[in-house]
Amino acid sequence: MRDQKERVETIESTMKNEFEYALELNLITQEQYDNYLQELNELTSYIYERYKDSLAFYDEDWIKINNYYEKIVALDFVRDYIKEGLEDSWLIEM
Repeated sequence: MRDQKERVETIESTMKNEFEYALELNLITQEQYDNYLQELNELTSYIYERYKDSLAFYDEDWIKINNYYEKIVALDFVRDYIKEGLEDSWLIEM
């Protein structure tokens, strides 16, 4: 089973690629792209800093991560196979 940091890395790299793809196809604007990246970077930076020496996440941080995950899979421009891949690899454990 993957540890939490690997899960965060997976969603981070997958979503950066998906945001770039959406921008290239004009599915989102540059401003939206910048906002999506900023939100992603804020979450991942927070997680990486808070858990740099720990493997176990606190419940409130699982909630933040799960909320972000739910928001991502609700976006129209995110391709279905990306959503399915995130679901398969992420599997948030609350």
